[in-house]
Amino acid sequence: MNRAEGIRVLLVEDEAGDAHLVKMKLKQAQCARFDVTWAQSLIEAQQCLATLPFDVMLLDLSLPDSEGLATVHSARVMARGVPIVVLSGRGDTDFALSALEAGALDYMVKGDFGYDGLGRVVRYALLRTEMEARNNLLIAALEAAANGIVITDRETTVIWANSAFGRLTGYSPQEAVGSKPNELIKSGLQDKPFYEDMWANLMAGRHWRGELINKRKDGSLYHEELSIASVKNGAGEITHFIGIKEDITERKAMEAQLQKLASTDPLTGLFNRRVFLERLEQERAKVARLPHYVAVVLMLDLDFFKRVNDSYGHATGDEVLKTFANIVRNNSRAIDVPARLGGEEFAILLTGADKNDAMTMAERLRQQVAAILIDHKAGQVKITVSIGAAALSAGDINAEMVLHRADAALYEAKDRGRNQTYWASF
Repeated sequence: MNRAEGIRVLLVEDEAGDAHLVKMKLKQAQCARFDVTWAQSLIEAQQCLATLPFDVMLLDLSLPDSEGLATVHSARVMARGVPIVVLSGRGDTDFALSALEAGALDYMVKGDFGYDGLGRVVRYALLRTEMEARNNLLIAALEAAANGIVITDRETTVIWANSAFGRLTGYSPQEAVGSKPNELIKSGLQDKPFYEDMWANLMAGRHWRGELINKRKDGSLYHEELSIASVKNGAGEITHFIGIKEDITERKAMEAQLQKLASTDPLTGLFNRRVFLERLEQERAKVARLPHYVAVVLMLDLDFFKRVNDSYGHATGDEVLKTFANIVRNNSRAIDVPARLGGEEFAILLTGADKNDAMTMAERLRQQVAAILIDHKAGQVKITVSIGAAALSAGDINAEMVLHRADAALYEAKDRGRNQTYWASF
């Protein structure tokens, strides 16, 4: 702390002898230069504060217009942030603590200043005031942050959290203090290895960042990006952890929506051609790698679909496509890949399925489609589907080869009168 211009001291003391002693001790101080203004009452002190700036107030508690702790309370109001050091003739520890609780920054007994004690106390009061102002500024910045911030001890017990933490989790900072984050917001959706990796990094003193799903106080789930840093003491030992939590729920929802738009057919909700071909290529490589692994492709085409559009309109045609897609979706397993390749052409990749599995499913689909009727003001719309099936082969050098076989089987089914299923034996 550099105060070359001198530390401005307001001395509030009604005893001239005591005032002279304080001035003398401050003049002898080696740590700084002190400019002292003497006031003999609170009223006089108030007048001084109104006209001059001061760095610190040295306050006697027994004044003509005030007595005891009430003097501290009154001085705090008029000082407006100027640190107060109480000067008293009482060497009473309890009374000293009461003075500190009343707002004094420090306490000294008159006649017990030592050689440079009073100067050091004044300097310490200024330093502490500056540190408190800095801490208050930092806390204000943390409180103003949009992200949730939480500080824990080494055992991960929360010792401080900001308001954004409360808005994110539903737990107020007061509720969070004394608890562990995993007791409050852990959803259970992250597995044990996830947390083991996180703590391995943190206990090694490394910064950790990751995404996870947590649970709010009301039970709702949210996505957050969590950044945790270890805090070490002078001996290099971890003493605290600081976590910064950003709510990324909207971002994850947007990413999921974009992923859906990029991977699904907007009308039917089935996978699109791009995703189907990617998954088919993965399955082809698996069949080539594993001797006993099997998979089948079904190609499906709605019979005379152009007539539906021409006779009933495109809105009805769209309704037919959506109804058919629902049948395909409801008959597909979770591991299958049903897709709309374009127009009225659909395909299903049946993973781990053999010929019997595939033809059983194909026949079930054919029958269900043939049984549906879609209402229209011009009359009920009836549709049928033709299906061709082909197995992936270890000899297929690309996905197009099995698609060609399945497509040929589809046209064979159409040539046989439509509303048929056919297995590619070629």
